[in-house]
Formats: sequence, C-alpha cells, structure tokens
Amino acid sequence: MTEGQIFIENVRIQYISPVPDLKEKKMNTQWLFGYFTVTNQKVILTPEKNNAAAVSESISILISDINEVDRKIDLWRKILGTNRILPIHHNTGSDEAVSLIATSNETASEIKNILLQLIVSGETVEFVSPFSKGGKILFEKQPQKGIVILTNEMIELSTQWLGKKQIETIDITKIDDTELSCSTTGQMSLVLKYQKDGVLISSLITADGRIVNSLDKYIKIIKGISEEDEKEINLDEKQFMLLQMMYTSDIDAAMATEMLGISVDELDKIVQQLICFKLLKATTNDEVELTEKGTKYIVEKMKQNIVQR
Repeated sequence: MTEGQIFIENVRIQYISPVPDLKEKKMNTQWLFGYFTVTNQKVILTPEKNNAAAVSESISILISDINEVDRKIDLWRKILGTNRILPIHHNTGSDEAVSLIATSNETASEIKNILLQLIVSGETVEFVSPFSKGGKILFEKQPQKGIVILTNEMIELSTQWLGKKQIETIDITKIDDTELSCSTTGQMSLVLKYQKDGVLISSLITADGRIVNSLDKYIKIIKGISEEDEKEINLDEKQFMLLQMMYTSDIDAAMATEMLGISVDELDKIVQQLICFKLLKATTNDEVELTEKGTKYIVEKMKQNIVQR
C-alpha cells in the first residue's frame, strides 16, 4: 500500500536502479520494464513480471535522499526509440547512487518538475526579502529563518514573527535574473531579481546546496531557460589552473596548495566556487572530482589555448 500523497502513480517506464558504474563501458545490466510512482515521501520503482506489477520487488527512494535530478551524465548505453533518459542521483547509505528512468519526453519533464518541487518544498531556509530595492542593498534587513514552498509558478517564503505568520510570494514568471553563490560551509545562496510595483527588487535565499540547486533548476524550467542559455563561465587564473591540474593529474589538497601557492582556506574557497559553477562535485568521502561539465569545459579551453599558440 502506497503511503502519503500521490503525485504520479504506476506510470509505465524502463529503468535501471541503481546503475552499477556509469564509467564502466562494458556492462550487461539490462533495462527493466516496470512502473513509476511518486508520493510526497518517496519514489517507487516496481518491475513488471508476467504482465503485472511485482510489488514485492519494488525499490523505494526517499525524497530526502534525492540529491539531484537530470544532472548531465555520459551514458554508457542509449535506449532505442524516442525515450528520454532521466538520471536521479540519490544517497544509498554513505554512497551516492544513480538510477536511470527511460520514458517519453513529456513524462520525463513531468517527473522532473514534481521531484524538484518535492525536494524544495517544506525545507527550512534563511531568506531576506526584499534584499535590495531599486538596485540598493537593504543592509538593515536581517535574514529570517522560514519555510519555502513551490507551487507551480510561485515561490512562497513563510516565517513566524511575534506569533503571526508572514508570507512572501514570488511569481517565478516575473523573475528577470538569478545569481548563485556559495560559502565554504557548503551553504549556497540564490538571489532572485524581479519587478514589483514598478521597482526592481531582489530576494536572497540561503540553504543547503541540494535545496538551492533544485530551486534554481526549477526556476529555469518554468522560465524556459536551457543549459545552453546560461551565462558563460569566466574563471580566474587559479580556478582554471586547479581544473587543469585535476584533469591532467591525480592531486591532493597538499599538492594543489603548493602548486597554486595558496593556503588551504583559499583552496577551499576556489573549490566551493567551482562546485557552484557545477564544474566540480563533492563526493561522499570528502573529496571532489570533475563533473562531465567540468571535463568538457577544461578540454575545450585547453584546445582553444593550443589553437591560439
């Protein structure tokens, strides 16, 4: 019996959960035919056997364990037909795993939107709203701790003040620009810029990277912004050198600080910024590695440097 509020129920899909190793090219793992269900608590993958759902063999992924939806990955096997493959990155104990969902483009988009809403909604964030007005930062405004809710095209930020509930709503369709930043503590911030009563204002939302990244991705979906439309990444010399060293060599923090001539704190700031740009990603054993985006970025820049010479 499925518990919680149901958003998608028993949609036919093909899936692999979890993928043994995305980097391994010679695999015999087969796509399973089955059913996909989403509640406000978890994702349920159920295989099909003898033309019926094998409920006893279902796999569940808690929404709270999902780290990212539709991160770009290098798939070792394509699926025939017009299906779209939707990666879901999630925790399994102390490790991160990836499950792949193959379905129609329309269904994949619906799944992605709902999962992003569920990842963000109900989470605790710190926010300043408005953070700026008419281009001027309102330094007297203090961060408030509250709850964020996503409802279709609206962001709702609510908090309690003197026993009264205060709610700030932001229409996603009216957001003109967003700006991501992150701290050395792993927290990320998202500035939303939009017009209100004829004045340009902004709101600042700070939370765990999982929440902020999902919120940013959801806003881009609603706004119809693709990855190709995102701003060009401009790295400084030390950021670029660190990426280049990670691509060409197996280095640790001590080697990186020595070769870059910086402190451990400075290295951590560079790493966090590269994570913000999605060029690096943190692994579960306190290490970082290049993302596919990071690898493509450094390879392209290195080719450009060779041509210019």
